[in-house]
Amino acid sequence: MDSLIPPAVQSELIRSLLSFLKVSGMVILIVTPIITIMELLRVFNWLDPMLNPLHRLFSWMHIRKESVVALFVGIIFGIAYGGGMLLEEKKSGALNKRDALLIGVFLSLTHALVEDTLLFAAIGANLIVILFARILLTVVVLLVLRVFLPREAEGL
Repeated sequence: MDSLIPPAVQSELIRSLLSFLKVSGMVILIVTPIITIMELLRVFNWLDPMLNPLHRLFSWMHIRKESVVALFVGIIFGIAYGGGMLLEEKKSGALNKRDALLIGVFLSLTHALVEDTLLFAAIGANLIVILFARILLTVVVLLVLRVFLPREAEGL
């Protein structure tokens, strides 16, 4: 009896499955150490000395120091990992709704800042103009948003 799926399609499905498993394995190999390192930093209280300068740098956002962890991860590792950390921090209670929204907006507006800017520069766009415009837009949007969000007493 002939197979319901043509051999060419079977071959492509197997190739796609193997590719998916390879990428999934790479993601696990990247994400697991990041989460482990962040947890070790938190358990041994090594995170605070790292977060103090970052908290000062982002003081204009009026977010709590504890909320800078998700922002830090998002800036360093991108929106996918930052978003994941944002969800974890929110679930654990380390992040309040206001901070989660501000950090989410920040990461949404600035994700792939380096990669996108370099791609546009590669096709002839002015690197400085694009970088400055995205950062300026992010700061303006967050300053406006911050005005309309109630300041929570905890940590502010």
